[in-house]
Amino acid sequence: MFLLTGTHLTSIRFSTLREAGKIFWLLVARSPLMFMLVLLAGIFGVRAAVVYVTTETMVAAFLMLFSRSAMIGIYHAVTSGDESGCDNVLVYGTRSAATLLATHINDERRLSYRVVGFIDPTVGPTGSGGSGGSTGSTGSGIRIGGLNVWGWSGDPSSLEPVVSARGITHILFTSAADFNRERDNLVDYCIANNIRMLMGGEIQSLGSVKDLPRLIHPVDIEDLLYRDEITTDESNVSCELRGRTVLVTGAAGSIGRGITRRLLQFEVGRLILVDSAETPLHDLELELARDHPGREITFVLGDVRSRTRLGVVFDRHRPDYVFHAAAYKHVPVIEQNPCEGILTNVWGTINTARQAIRTGAVKFVMISTDKAVNPTGVMGATKRIAELCVRSLSGNSSGTRFIVTRFGNVLGSNGSVIPIFREQIAAGGPVTVTHPDMTRYFMTIPEACRLVLQATAMGSGGEIFVFDMGRQVRIDDLARRMILLSGFVPGDDIAVEYTGLRPGEKLYEELLTDAEATEATVDRKIRIARARPLDIASIARDVDALVEAARRGDVFRSVRIMKRLLPEFKSNNSRFESIDHEPPAPPEPHIIMEEVAHVS
Repeated sequence: MFLLTGTHLTSIRFSTLREAGKIFWLLVARSPLMFMLVLLAGIFGVRAAVVYVTTETMVAAFLMLFSRSAMIGIYHAVTSGDESGCDNVLVYGTRSAATLLATHINDERRLSYRVVGFIDPTVGPTGSGGSGGSTGSTGSGIRIGGLNVWGWSGDPSSLEPVVSARGITHILFTSAADFNRERDNLVDYCIANNIRMLMGGEIQSLGSVKDLPRLIHPVDIEDLLYRDEITTDESNVSCELRGRTVLVTGAAGSIGRGITRRLLQFEVGRLILVDSAETPLHDLELELARDHPGREITFVLGDVRSRTRLGVVFDRHRPDYVFHAAAYKHVPVIEQNPCEGILTNVWGTINTARQAIRTGAVKFVMISTDKAVNPTGVMGATKRIAELCVRSLSGNSSGTRFIVTRFGNVLGSNGSVIPIFREQIAAGGPVTVTHPDMTRYFMTIPEACRLVLQATAMGSGGEIFVFDMGRQVRIDDLARRMILLSGFVPGDDIAVEYTGLRPGEKLYEELLTDAEATEATVDRKIRIARARPLDIASIARDVDALVEAARRGDVFRSVRIMKRLLPEFKSNNSRFESIDHEPPAPPEPHIIMEEVAHVS
């Protein structure tokens, strides 16, 4: 029976009451079989057989449980060594996951942590339910696994006696929900008092004790951005993409790579990954060959601006779905090189969309940005014009449906402010912030990619999907929290310097233009922007002139045309501000872009 249930495979030194209960009930379940065997052997009568089996079961249970307890005690006695070099840790909460993780930490000598107790908001100062009062340094009177439990009232001063008496250097959270609940209390206290915070993963995901160091990691700045991580139901996404051929442009970039990883979790038929950057594309190929062997993936080195190259790729693979993530995104760089931004972000989008229509793709999904809303720089303006071009293609004769997804800054992406701050802190400072009042929306790469795929499944064509980004974060606060989280004091240990807005930047971002409102979808984290009607002929005329001016390298003419296309485009801290004071330029006389709108 023990062989059938696998109880003998349980590691004795990690035994819990669950294993003890399993052993006891297995012995009880074995009793009827023992009773039948004793009667068949004719050794005892019925009454004596009952007494014998009952006694044997209780003795067996006692010996098995006592032997396990003795072995655990002997193990602890043998392995307990000098713990003077360990960091003292308090674990937040007393749920089973927290207590089990604490036991594992104290049993694992390779870790430099030692759990000295628990803090729990449901425990009062004397062990009664509720909270309040000072816990003191000796605990609430409750002990779990030999460790004290202190009540946590939400008042940081109640924790100070414990921290000072026990030399607490770390506090471990075992769930994101607990961490989010304490953001304005315990988390702020830890940051202000240089107490490091740890995050423990799901204990059920622990394959073996060797994986324990991987399960526990320091709290990072991504955990401090005041927003709950977005989760979605992806069953409809899986149904739509199963067995399909999917092409991703900009596949080696942050979002393109994230979308690619997400797509590989579904049963897509083939993946075509396009990027113009050779080394990142090669790195992606090595990564996917290692993590997803046997999947049908084609890596294409190519530029979305090349009509010939994209034509060959689309003819050869004829994708069902196209995710267009290729774009230039750095505001100051594109402000200095507007023609390159126009050719990649506008013409590259048109060129890719034209190929999708020509080869009969089912859906084309463009990845846009909040910088496209009321743009103050060339980069944002190019993305807004690309949005207009994509929307104008809805209703084409081939039936390809065009969808736009719009969201803010992505944590961990190439060129993101957080890696820059990390490098500056590691170098000893200074940490440079453009303006003390600058704010930005933030989202993690997995969140953004999940929402992109969810919007893909929802979209019927012509929509601009806007993601719920939470509230904006002050970049100055972000920088100072990162410094504190690294164990330094802003202004004393590491200086914070303000450099001023760069060309094309603005203090805050927006997700909707002044003329847009939103309507709800079935997913509360995704809304649809109700955009203004399009004058397709006017857009086609001006965009064609814009692309031609950019190809000739005529910078100021290109920007003038962009401002005619987008009356809301007002340059900020830029050499192009003077154009805003010029009289409106006359419309362009010829139309070529209509070919895109009506291509079959």
